[in-house]
Amino acid sequence: MINSSVRNRFHFLFILPLILLTTLVLPSCSKDSKADWTILVYMAADNDLTQQAIDDIIQMEEASVSSSINIIVQLDPNQYSTNPEARRYRIKHNRDPQITSPVIEYLGEIDSGDYYTLAQFVNWTVNKYPASRYALFIWSHGSGWTRDENEQRWICPDNDSLNQISIANGEFKNAFQLFPRKMDILVLDACFMQTIEVITEVYQYNDYIVGSENSVPYEGFPYKEILELWNVYRSPRYLASAIVEQYITAHEPGGSQNPGGFERKAACSAASSAQLPPLLALITNFVENWYHIANSDEILFARENSYSFNIPQTEADIYEFFSNLYLQTDNQELKADVEEILQAINNLFVAYDSSFLPENTGTATVWFPIRNYDFYGSIELYSKLDFALTDWAFFVERTFDD
Repeated sequence: MINSSVRNRFHFLFILPLILLTTLVLPSCSKDSKADWTILVYMAADNDLTQQAIDDIIQMEEASVSSSINIIVQLDPNQYSTNPEARRYRIKHNRDPQITSPVIEYLGEIDSGDYYTLAQFVNWTVNKYPASRYALFIWSHGSGWTRDENEQRWICPDNDSLNQISIANGEFKNAFQLFPRKMDILVLDACFMQTIEVITEVYQYNDYIVGSENSVPYEGFPYKEILELWNVYRSPRYLASAIVEQYITAHEPGGSQNPGGFERKAACSAASSAQLPPLLALITNFVENWYHIANSDEILFARENSYSFNIPQTEADIYEFFSNLYLQTDNQELKADVEEILQAINNLFVAYDSSFLPENTGTATVWFPIRNYDFYGSIELYSKLDFALTDWAFFVERTFDD
């Protein structure tokens, strides 16, 4: 039997080939010695999140972090802010209620909804502030990949340019392909971004990927507590796992991000990219073996009893769905295949948790619409995703067979 309560498992990472692109790489002009870590925070706040971005930078300044760690922030505020010019900060410890960290570069008006702008920031920072390891936080609105009323989903909307970085159209992955090296940790501080589809788009360019399959409250990730984790841990896997724990704790009633005591439906997980290929292979095998019973009562029951995420509620937690199916089926061959998938999911997520959500949620969502018009309205877009190579959409389509 699978132990569905497994949390905070740690695994050795498998080093994937680095992605190098020399056209963006500038000669290093840093006079500093090589740091242990450089933490990059890309704040695409040229929207209604400008004040929240400022509040989070103040939280970052409250953190007391070793001098061997660089914290570099690129902030793009909206046009209505007191200072609408985009700029880069090097975060320095201070408890002042205003931002006091030095501005290291003024950028003027930029388009933070352009994937090339993200790539420029990462390349500039990696060359200016070299380190043994790198963590990248992408901070903004997000909506996963799923189709909305504009027939696309995105991260980092820019209200001035009316641009955003698309997922299914490949722009998000394009940004990572332009980075000079892999990120040791990627944190997606944006709503609905921890989907198996998004992870598959960028897993080759990041060793660990942290995010939420659910909405992220305006207060976002608890930056003071998270940055101070670097005083305790140096290993990427332990840091990624600890970020998950800090996020859930901070949003519990009375937590640092939830002092009002609200019952928030919070979820967070950390995926080890090296463990994704085995899961993709098992899902491909599952589709091939079981598509002919996709519309069976046991499959439909498992999906209908899985919590629906995102808008228009077309996604299910991948662990919860397969856990439901494991418990529902009496077919021993199917049970064995599902058991392998559940184990692969546990291997993929070195940490996951949720609060005020059903049991077995908190890992990542997978697209699994219950209504056929949601499926057929998005299938063309879905087919562009790398995860579509598993033929998962074919399995979902068969659930609508009469």
